[in-house]
Amino acid sequence: APDMASVKAELERQRSFVTCGADENKHTSEYAFSGAYASVGVDNTFSMASFREKFNLLVTTLDAEKVEFEMSGISPAIANAFRRILIAEVPTMAIEKVFVVNNTSIIQDEVFAHRLGLVPIRADPRLFEYRTESEPPNER
Repeated sequence: APDMASVKAELERQRSFVTCGADENKHTSEYAFSGAYASVGVDNTFSMASFREKFNLLVTTLDAEKVEFEMSGISPAIANAFRRILIAEVPTMAIEKVFVVNNTSIIQDEVFAHRLGLVPIRADPRLFEYRTESEPPNER
């Protein structure tokens, strides 16, 4: 049987790191209620003082095109919330309407148009000319 020190160390490793693998990601969830690990002597109650002490944000790359950073000492749920907020705030454009002239592929027009719409386009929207609804479709 493993000793309590090794159980605590493994538990802390699982709580501290999300492991990304080829087949699956491990340790992405947590037990957030107080006393979940009381039987092994680990106090997991949330406190702002503990959060301030453990949370760390390290910016590894910062330039005009991207920012890369590492967050540690934070639960996977909160890290995922940050990820979703950042994704929502990145300006992108997407293809909304597709005018197909002659599709000779095996893919249906609707499926092809949908797939084009899923591709995010990194561009400044102010540099584009927009067609109004009253203008006829064209190949421009």
